[in-house]
Amino acid sequence: MPHSDPFYPSAAVPANSLVRALAPAARRSRGLDAEVAALAHYAALGYSLLARNWRHRRFEVDLILASPDRSTLVAAEVKFQSRLTDFAPWNRPQLLRIQRAAAAFGRHHHHHGSWRIDLVRCHGSPARVVEVRENGWVSI
Repeated sequence: MPHSDPFYPSAAVPANSLVRALAPAARRSRGLDAEVAALAHYAALGYSLLARNWRHRRFEVDLILASPDRSTLVAAEVKFQSRLTDFAPWNRPQLLRIQRAAAAFGRHHHHHGSWRIDLVRCHGSPARVVEVRENGWVSI
């Protein structure tokens, strides 16, 4: 029987097949490995996955998670970098698209609490989380 609260699904929303189909195989593989590493990082901190590669119209976000106390939702955008130089090249238009996808998820699931958008950088083989910028989009 499904959970009675429509906001907290019993299982995470599945990955979007369109996202997987459009990226080249090698790049997609590194990106998926980075998402798995980021998910493991958040799970170790007590966060729970609500959606992966969640899409609304042309807006998409890699991971949507609930904080351990479920008061805050986190939209995490994950980047794999083959070289560790400056932080990944996010730009304001991209981050606004992430913000819109997160807002659409919140509306769809009737979430009226707080939100945070994190930028997660991964590197290596196997991929590992190198840096997490909480509320990273605010500074760009």
